[in-house]
Amino acid sequence: MKVEKPYYIIDFSATNCFIDIRVNDVSVFCLNIEGQLATIIPINNAIAGTGAQRVNYNVLPIIGETNLRDDVDFYASVWLYDASGSLIEKVEEIQKYKIPQNTTQILIPAHKHESVFSANVPYRIEAWQNSMNLKDIENLRELVDKAYKSIENIFESRQYSQFINMIVQRENNVATSMYLSEEEKEKRVSGLLKILQTGFSVVPTSPSDIMIIHGYGKLVTLKKSNGTSAFLLKNAEGQNLNIELKFHLEQGKTELSVI
Repeated sequence: MKVEKPYYIIDFSATNCFIDIRVNDVSVFCLNIEGQLATIIPINNAIAGTGAQRVNYNVLPIIGETNLRDDVDFYASVWLYDASGSLIEKVEEIQKYKIPQNTTQILIPAHKHESVFSANVPYRIEAWQNSMNLKDIENLRELVDKAYKSIENIFESRQYSQFINMIVQRENNVATSMYLSEEEKEKRVSGLLKILQTGFSVVPTSPSDIMIIHGYGKLVTLKKSNGTSAFLLKNAEGQNLNIELKFHLEQGKTELSVI
C-alpha cells in the first residue's frame, strides 16, 4: 500500500528489565524499567531514507542485577502510520516480536533480538552517515565533556538563542522526517525557546555519566545509569526537563556538534 507520508513507530511493553531499542544502531529508547511500561516511540528520525531498516531490541537486567528476572517480559511491534492527513492514521503492522517464554526459565545476563523491515519514505537525510568514526578518536570523552560544558555555559548565561542555533541541524532533520512545514518547524523551535526562557538551569553532567557510541560509530551521547539523558534541566518550581542530545564530528572539524 502506497502511503504519501509514511510515519513509523514502535509500540512496545516491557516488564522488569533495562531496555535499549535501536533503529539502524541509533538509540531511540533507553530506560531502566522496574515494574511495567507500555508506550509508543516514533522512529522516523532514525530512518535516513528508503530501504532496509535494522531494529535491535536489547533486553538487559535491572540496574544492579546480573541476570534477567524470572518475570521479565517484552513485546514490540513496528507499525506504519499515514501522516498525510490532519490526523495520523494507523495503516498496518509491519512486524512484531515477543521475548520467548523460556527466557524466564534460566538465568541469562541479557536477551537480544535483531530484525529488519523495509521502509519507503519520500525523503533522504544526510546527517551523521558521512561523519567521522568516533571509535577512532582517543580523546573522545574529553571532546564529549567539552561539548556538554559549552552548552551548560550557555544556560548559565541564559543565552538560550545560542542553544537554539546549536540545534538547527537537528531540528531541520526532525522537520524533514516528521513532514513539518516551515511554520510548524518554527513553532516547535519557538515553543522550546519559550519554555527555556521560563528559567531552567542545567544540572551539570558527571564523570559517572555513561558515554554511549551508536549510529555505527558516528554518534555519541551521555546517559545516566538509568538510561535517561545526562542533559537535565530544572527550574525553581522543581520541574525537570530532559533533552536528548546526540553529537557527531563532521569531516575536517575538531569539535563535536549536535545532530
